[in-house]
Amino acid sequence: MRRERLTNLVEDVRQNLRNDEIAFTDLGIVDGEVAVRITDPGQVDAALRNLRNSVGAPLAGSVSGRDVNVSTGPDQRLRLSFAQEAMQAEASRAVEQSIEIIRRRVDELGTREPSITRQGVDRVVVQAPGESDPQRLKEVIGQTAKLTFQMVDDSATPAEAAAGRVPPGSELLPQDDPSEPFVVVKRRSVVTGEMLVHANQAFHPQNQTPIVEFRFNGQGARRFGDATTQNIGKRFAIVLDGKVISAPVINSAITGGSGYIEGNFTVESANDLALLLRAGALPAPLKVEEQRTVSAELGADAIAAGQISTAVAFAAIVVFMLLAYGFLFGGISIVALLVNGLLIVAAMSVTQATLTLPGIAGLILTLAVAVDANVLIYERMRDEIRAGRTVISAMDAGFSRAMSTIIDANLTTLLAALLMFQFGAGPVKGFAWTLSIGVLTSVFTAVLITQVLLAVWFRTTRPKSLPIV
Repeated sequence: MRRERLTNLVEDVRQNLRNDEIAFTDLGIVDGEVAVRITDPGQVDAALRNLRNSVGAPLAGSVSGRDVNVSTGPDQRLRLSFAQEAMQAEASRAVEQSIEIIRRRVDELGTREPSITRQGVDRVVVQAPGESDPQRLKEVIGQTAKLTFQMVDDSATPAEAAAGRVPPGSELLPQDDPSEPFVVVKRRSVVTGEMLVHANQAFHPQNQTPIVEFRFNGQGARRFGDATTQNIGKRFAIVLDGKVISAPVINSAITGGSGYIEGNFTVESANDLALLLRAGALPAPLKVEEQRTVSAELGADAIAAGQISTAVAFAAIVVFMLLAYGFLFGGISIVALLVNGLLIVAAMSVTQATLTLPGIAGLILTLAVAVDANVLIYERMRDEIRAGRTVISAMDAGFSRAMSTIIDANLTTLLAALLMFQFGAGPVKGFAWTLSIGVLTSVFTAVLITQVLLAVWFRTTRPKSLPIV
């Protein structure tokens, strides 16, 4: 990150001095600072005022200070360095931004209830239960994924590029192309990955090879459109983490704000790149300091405790329903509850959600409240029978009149779960996801399954009274 900021500072100094027609030489990075020599002694003061007023940004918490210090030295030299306070604040922001980007990347892999926390000044601890491929997770988390679109500098011949002779303002980047292993590109980016609003894996319309489609926001679309309009017939490079993916020729202006990236992609690598671009680039590269993989056996006690809790909760519900509503109506509720449990497990399997302890807690809570709808329906039936209605009329009223209460009760629970999923993290999201699925399946089974089974019973037996009165 510091190296990148210094490189950008070099380009800012070059641009500002050229704009003011101040001659200079020896511009570059020396000992962690930017150094430049002003050719004309009479222009040193002008260059000093220019750079102090134009480069860098205001320093947070300071009235007049800037985050770049400019000082003079012997032999008409100027030195520029970043203020220590600015670098510390930048490092802190980089860690916070990295945590959010890592969370988005892990969430893109599926609902895995990641726990991502800051440790110390510059460390991030990532825990992803249920991840079966730690190496892929490490690759997805650790890749910077900084995407830039830069113009190719054709002023340097291939021989000069191979010899390392690069024009000022350009840089030599590697490329996975045997016929052109290196490409000289302008340092200034035309568009960056921060301007992307969408990226997804697709297939090339002609040869059906995997590609990554992308779309820019309004600013990116304008800048990309202007660059392609002004440079028809020239090449631009698509650069990912300092490596050229491809360097096509601009055949026509691209003003729609969308395009695609092609290279030697597999479907999985194209998917991974699209995932990284959607989540955003890390502000600085991450280095893995420590990696631990906890096997499933170490969590066996916790899972066993969760299973026992679920079994006890289910048994308590069975006993209550049988005692309160008899073997027929209570048994129908139990059947609906079993179907509900199967639907929850199926939905979590489809969404690749990991059932950890918070998820088990959500499952137990779902089982505990799943029979609420049955209780409301049965109690309404009792009231209707006591009011003198017929069996079929009481059953119909039990479902129709209890429906509004059922919807109100479950809708508020669902909204609370969605808010927890939206604003929570890690275990909270796991609990909210299981609870959300459980609310939807509970309403379905308590109303539809129960109604179908009671209808079959009524058609078969034609009862004169309800056995729950």
